Amino acid sequence: MHPIELSTKVIDSGIVDQPLNRVTNEITELATDLAIVESFSHSVVWDTGDGLMCFDASGSGSGEAVVQSIRSWRTSPISTLVYTHGHADHVGGSFAFANDAASKGAPAPHVIGHENVVKRIDRYTTTNEWNLRINRRQFGGIKSDMKPNTGNLSAALSLSEKADQFLPLATLRPDESFTDQLIIQAGNTSVEFHHARGETDDHLWGWIPEKKWLFTGDFVIWNYPNAGNPQKVQRYALEWAAALRRMIAQGPELLLPAHGLPIEGKKRIATVLDDIATSLETLVSQVIDMMNAGETLDTIIHSVKVPQHILDKPYMRPFYDEPEFVVRNIWRLYGGWWD
Repeated sequence: MHPIELSTKVIDSGIVDQPLNRVTNEITELATDLAIVESFSHSVVWDTGDGLMCFDASGSGSGEAVVQSIRSWRTSPISTLVYTHGHADHVGGSFAFANDAASKGAPAPHVIGHENVVKRIDRYTTTNEWNLRINRRQFGGIKSDMKPNTGNLSAALSLSEKADQFLPLATLRPDESFTDQLIIQAGNTSVEFHHARGETDDHLWGWIPEKKWLFTGDFVIWNYPNAGNPQKVQRYALEWAAALRRMIAQGPELLLPAHGLPIEGKKRIATVLDDIATSLETLVSQVIDMMNAGETLDTIIHSVKVPQHILDKPYMRPFYDEPEFVVRNIWRLYGGWWD
């Protein structure tokens, strides 16, 4: 089923009867000159008329398949590669984009990312063995509709892990970075990149005002927001919610995530973003109120809950992260590691 058709059906009915995070490496055209490759992490591709702009490169184990799919759709040079953030499943496949350019005698794509992406890549180098270990632990048995959805462990574990490198040494680093906001011209169209902390401290979301297209990266993952992963560094629930509020204010008509399904329709998109933001805001508010009242972490964990009807929504199911983990991460951010 076409990804927009499926997302519309699922959101409007609330019924999930098939995987929503699909790992097929197949490309689907979503609008004129716009397509998505559904992979371990998606790559969203826009033909600007002056080369292709790709949002995310997928992981090292899927990058080559993603590029092959893109090439089945367009033969234009991949001129720009945008990193929504520096997680390995979003940047690890960039070497395949560079190889594609080299095979055609063209320059490697111009890479855009937040200024903290380079710091993240450096940290991954320093903690290479640690990251290999926790990822093998975390993704060692995925068989359900999680982020991402795959029953094939060899596909889920990147080629870089098999080579004992969490990120390939040939991973492209950003050529252009920014602190808060960057606006560029792609062909005759203005493209905005906005930084916000959420799942990471190096995240951006993209916005094309003329087309009303919103590129959300992992701010939307079609599961409960990944703001509390216990094996990863600090995440930022309240700033995540604030970013979603800014996105709603733009009035997007097509939402392109890095995991899960694209969403069409201004009202539908606003509803999804508001539900995610409200849930995060409510968790933060409750946790801080109880911290200020002198309650212990153990009491807070057993007291602060997300209503079941929220968790039952198809884009809020706690299959990858869950509210208890987010509560612990809120405590860690505002109160430290101790209980």
